[in-house]
Amino acid sequence: MNRFVGLGVLLALALVTGCGGSTKAPAASGLSPTSPAARASISVVNWNLPLGEPSSLDWILDWDYGSANTVLSNLCEGLWRQTPDGRIAPGLALSVAAPDSTTYVYTLRPGVQFSDGHPMTAEDVAFSLNRHMTPASYWGLWYANVNTISASGPLEITVKLKKADVLFNEMMSTPAGYVGEEKFIKAAGTNYGTPSGGVMCTGPFTLQKWSQGSSIVLAHNTSYWDASLQPKAAQFQFSFITDDSTLTNALLTGSIDGSWEPPVAGLARLRSSGVGTVYLNTGPLVAAFQLSSLTGALKDVRIRRALKALIDYNGIVKVVLGGAGTPETSITPSDTWGYASSTFADGHAKLRSAAQDLGLAKQLLAQAGIPTQPIVIAVNADNHEMVQTVTAIQDSARQLGLQITLRSLPTATYNNLFFDAKARAGIDAMMSFVTVDIPDPLELYIQVIPGLYDYDGYADQAFLGPITEATGVSDPTNRAQLVVQAQATYINDVAILPVYASYVRLFMNKRITGPAVSVLGYLYYPWAATVGAP
Repeated sequence: MNRFVGLGVLLALALVTGCGGSTKAPAASGLSPTSPAARASISVVNWNLPLGEPSSLDWILDWDYGSANTVLSNLCEGLWRQTPDGRIAPGLALSVAAPDSTTYVYTLRPGVQFSDGHPMTAEDVAFSLNRHMTPASYWGLWYANVNTISASGPLEITVKLKKADVLFNEMMSTPAGYVGEEKFIKAAGTNYGTPSGGVMCTGPFTLQKWSQGSSIVLAHNTSYWDASLQPKAAQFQFSFITDDSTLTNALLTGSIDGSWEPPVAGLARLRSSGVGTVYLNTGPLVAAFQLSSLTGALKDVRIRRALKALIDYNGIVKVVLGGAGTPETSITPSDTWGYASSTFADGHAKLRSAAQDLGLAKQLLAQAGIPTQPIVIAVNADNHEMVQTVTAIQDSARQLGLQITLRSLPTATYNNLFFDAKARAGIDAMMSFVTVDIPDPLELYIQVIPGLYDYDGYADQAFLGPITEATGVSDPTNRAQLVVQAQATYINDVAILPVYASYVRLFMNKRITGPAVSVLGYLYYPWAATVGAP
């Protein structure tokens, strides 16, 4: 998944003292915000990573949400902790002070140990955060405004910024704020996070064994500091089944106990099997077309708006997703609104709804003229959901004389599109899944300013100005107003084309239960510690 790959001082202080509440609405009929709590321990849980084996478990290299993030959230922890219900709570830090707009002073939690029993020190924390101050770090963009990070006391870290940056503090609840043992990491060198180098963090599990190409086994960390999250499973074994049919069969036979994001095509069989339960919930994951060029077939905004109008959003959700999602008009649905929710809701309501309007599409195409060249859209060939979605849109466009060419690429080649401009040559748009890493829409929009994940050269100052300003605004409502203002321009210009918000999917057989049904809850919360016997 491409993420386009925090809260201000006042809000951050509220959050770490327990006052930041979730803005998430109650689950609609048929949706489940959580599974029943586990009541008993269990020896082994067999889980699957549907996007395959992680390339690394070194958090500075961690970007593949369906594998590395899912495992690392149970091994490593940040200064803050994201909770499944959309809050940011104390983690390895107890509190933060902000003596001025460019300084954060974190008070660290006492008594924390790494899984080898060694105590966590301020020096370990400073070392871990400073690892992002290199080009090697995927999370380094959140350190662009950092001047220095240092241990300023036995249990204190001071971060000096070059300019005010409200997102930095929020991102401490993601791998951007993870902490590892300095001595262990230095000894492992470039092997850190690999099967031979291992991982050394403070989470509820420790890496017991990584059999490359086969499995990753986690074991209960007996040194874990949080009494409320002691694992109920003695071992957690991750498999790497990526084929939809094979995974569905493994879940049906019980060789795999559970999986996040089980195949949409297998949901009906899983539901009717009687061997377990399918859980669905709303989430921040949005399927969208990210534009890679504004010089080709999508140069004219009227063509982009026509493409947006001709999509049969409801039909795609019904047929492709089997109802496991909702049409979406922005890339920041309600599950991303961690603050000022009424402001974001008002802005979202003013956007054009995600509904097919063939009359409008015809009118726009008549005004602009149908492009002589086809619109080339790239998809991941291994993701059937993507392929079927674009095929459906291709059929709708064909009815209006608009030609769309589907470029289906193997996973490795497809992923390269987001990092190599040459690989995107001749491609007008890429279908991908985007999500925030924290419950803050600003985090997603700041990533598409020029120089980050701006693939198409979009540079409208009506978008860039408010978004850039918002990063230095600590008042939540004022910041939300700036984001909403910028979003209206971005979405109206169809600089990105959202299609639907995908529900979070979870399947577990009758042996296990426990976790909340939440994307950010399995990416950045120690969810495996909650899994146990009914």
